[in-house]
Amino acid sequence: MATVSGRIVKVEYNGNTVAGLGTWTLGGFTREVIEEDSWDIDIKKRSFSVGDGGTITFSGLHDPVDATGQIKIDECCLNSSLTGVTLHFYVNLTNYWRPDTGADILITKCQSITMEKSAMGIVDFEGVCTTGAMIYL
Repeated sequence: MATVSGRIVKVEYNGNTVAGLGTWTLGGFTREVIEEDSWDIDIKKRSFSVGDGGTITFSGLHDPVDATGQIKIDECCLNSSLTGVTLHFYVNLTNYWRPDTGADILITKCQSITMEKSAMGIVDFEGVCTTGAMIYL
């Protein structure tokens, strides 16, 4: 079984490493279940319904002048624009997760910054996969 260390984790936007980002979470693909029950059946019937590509959260050190990364991701959120498949979530130097073909990531949370006295600022982003699931390359 192969394991992966988070030592080289990074996020790329349009092929550029987003400054400071070193933590990300893929919420995972889920599929809803439809339940059918009525007075004339003894046991509930369940069947699969629609799937959900999941929520993606990513964070790291805040860099207010990262013009090719953090600022661009902020713009996607603030302008309600699609990022396409330009966000890659790296697990090592060569392998990463990205939306499947035809899917996009909608950035739903930006400019979430935590500052503490005597500490580096932390920025948090969040997005959702529009259709399909994330794939590992």
